[in-house]
Amino acid sequence: MKCAVVVASLAAVMSVLVLHAGAHRPLVEPSHANATTPQMTDTWPPTPQANRANLTAILVLDGPFRTFLGYLQQTNLVEVFQNQAYLTDQGITIFVPVDRAFAAVKPPVLSRLSTQQLKNLMMYHSLPKHYELADFERLSQTRPVTTLAGSLYTVNMTYDAGTVHVHSSWADAKIVGSVSVDAPMAIYELDRVLLPDSIFRAQPPVAALPDVPAAPPPSNGDAAQPVTEPEPVVTPQYGSPAVADAPVSACADDHGRFACYVVAAALGAVALLAL
Repeated sequence: MKCAVVVASLAAVMSVLVLHAGAHRPLVEPSHANATTPQMTDTWPPTPQANRANLTAILVLDGPFRTFLGYLQQTNLVEVFQNQAYLTDQGITIFVPVDRAFAAVKPPVLSRLSTQQLKNLMMYHSLPKHYELADFERLSQTRPVTTLAGSLYTVNMTYDAGTVHVHSSWADAKIVGSVSVDAPMAIYELDRVLLPDSIFRAQPPVAALPDVPAAPPPSNGDAAQPVTEPEPVVTPQYGSPAVADAPVSACADDHGRFACYVVAAALGAVALLAL
């Protein structure tokens, strides 16, 4: 009887050990897993996450694009643009107007847009494919060009000796800089906001902007320095009456200096005779 109990106890202990050992055993052997399903450890898409550019960081750091970025965040389009760049084979091209271009559009124009209209306006500033600057010459021969907003939102491109214009119904914008051109997300700076007739039935009021962006004011180190000369001479600039009428010393030129020397010598002689 005692022998039977011992045998039964040993059998129970062995069964527990077998189950405990099996609990830590991998369901699939590593060699089999590597041979049959290597793709299961990869992420989708296959593009490494480390190589993905951050659109928000680019717009914050690389230019005065806070207004455009604010509208992207308001309409939840940052992720949409990122997905178009990295989850498709086409990539994306984004036209980003500078802050002063948005400031030129009268305030009620954009504030009266619905959420969907504002979203379409932001998507209107992008093309569903990556384009380098040299590609715009060929693209200018394809009219119209459909934007990411859809077939009702198209633009026309013109290319003239390296100068690229993006034309909408109510705006003629020029590419004034390349913010980022690395595939699959190209970003170009615009000097004006694109305004489509699909949203604006009439031309919106926009302040006039110069064709060439104003140069930033020089810093202290870049400020123009006066020319150093032995004898400073006041010269008129741009025909300014105030400068032209400014008094000039009688001893400023050679003849004046000679006359001054003669007068000084005469006065010295008179002083000696007086002594």
